[in-house]
Amino acid sequence: MKHFVTAGLMTASLALGLGAFGTAQADEAMDNEAVQTRQMLMDGIGGAMGTLGCYMKGQCELPDGVIRNLANGIVFSATAAPAAFEQNTADASVKTTAKPDVWTNWDDFSGRFPEMKTAAMNLAAAAGDKGAMGAALGELGKSCKGCHDEYRSK
Repeated sequence: MKHFVTAGLMTASLALGLGAFGTAQADEAMDNEAVQTRQMLMDGIGGAMGTLGCYMKGQCELPDGVIRNLANGIVFSATAAPAAFEQNTADASVKTTAKPDVWTNWDDFSGRFPEMKTAAMNLAAAAGDKGAMGAALGELGKSCKGCHDEYRSK
């Protein structure tokens, strides 16, 4: 009987230990997924900015509708980004360039996205007028740079 109790306790301990291991793996998987979601949002913004820059430099032509779509994609990403960054992913195994300051200075960090959203909306409204687009794209670029300087490691 004593051996059955010991075996039962050992089995329960092992199950608890494996459960904790499974939880740790689940947490890491969730952290990795959060990082990858953020990276997709930020890559979308970067791709749109690169394409818009190509247009503004005269290196490619874009219809006004495409310009609006690119700017509205940035609006979408700026709207979605605070929720995507909310989870602190310090334990993620996926490489990230987000500095820990994102979470220690959360109010400042998350408060920057409305500025980005407004600048992108202004850019969408300016489609077809390169002069107005240049000013709007400049404001959008400043928004991106300001956040990258503070919250992105190189």
